[in-house]
Amino acid sequence: MADALIEVDNLYVSFAAEHGRLLRAVDGVTFQVAEGEVIGLVGESGCGKTTIAKCIAGRIAPTSGTVRFEGRELGLKRAAQDRRAIQMVFQDPYSSLNPRMTIRQVLSELLRVHRLVARVGIEERCVQLMALVGLPRDALDGLPSQFSGGQRQRIAIARALAVEPRVIIADEPVSALDVSVQATILRLFEDLRSRLGLTVVFISHNLAVVRHLSDRLAVMYLGRIVEEGDRESVFRDPRHPYTRALLASAPRLHQVELVRPMVKGEPPSPIDIPTGCSFHPRCPRAAEVCSSDKPRLERVSTSAAHLAACHFRDETSPEAVQGQ
Repeated sequence: MADALIEVDNLYVSFAAEHGRLLRAVDGVTFQVAEGEVIGLVGESGCGKTTIAKCIAGRIAPTSGTVRFEGRELGLKRAAQDRRAIQMVFQDPYSSLNPRMTIRQVLSELLRVHRLVARVGIEERCVQLMALVGLPRDALDGLPSQFSGGQRQRIAIARALAVEPRVIIADEPVSALDVSVQATILRLFEDLRSRLGLTVVFISHNLAVVRHLSDRLAVMYLGRIVEEGDRESVFRDPRHPYTRALLASAPRLHQVELVRPMVKGEPPSPIDIPTGCSFHPRCPRAAEVCSSDKPRLERVSTSAAHLAACHFRDETSPEAVQGQ
């Protein structure tokens, strides 16, 4: 991608496990994010989404592979401007906020440390940040415990915006919220992207959430991206059996009869990943080749921008197209 702002190249992350074994959290992931784009990173819990996010944000070091920002390779030791440029919004806003500090103190400290505004302008900037996320001025005097979950998430977003980032990594930012509150936070992200030109990596296990916010999707399974493409291509014509299963299991307002792919069992342990295609023990389409040869993430026959890691990626999928 010629205009990529973020490039993740052949990223591997492993952690030591019992008896000298390795847990492969991220297994050779490559993708790019253009400036101003929203990419949705989707998959079951434990598939490696958050580990990738922490590598991009500089919170953990990859075992191998690189993360580049504006073409420059980033490590754990980053210049102040690079640290500010990429910010994270976490799943649980309460645990990510200091319970003993008022919201004014939280924001003011950031503005002072990073010297983003003059001391006389700190109060005004705090008020602006509250307005940006749809909260009143008097919210600055409250403690995190005095706010609802949705309000705390807005405060966490304001804190991330305080350092004027170019990239927001949103790690399951609505999964701990009620459905009605989720919608308001998603609309806030859409509004901020439009007003500020933010680039967003949006992590979720909920396809309905990412569909309405993302330009592109990357579907992960056991540390690998198994399908990637623009939002409409993936939803209209998914080419990996795992993506098809995720779509078929998503609730719909208007239910129709679907041919639902039968995914068997639970994901294998990342300490003991199956040979060949890691999805083959659960796949309804698995053949002998799937257990021996690991499929590469390659383009499907109908689109150069739609990729799938499946030996049968050029087979169409009538079951996932209906009812979407």
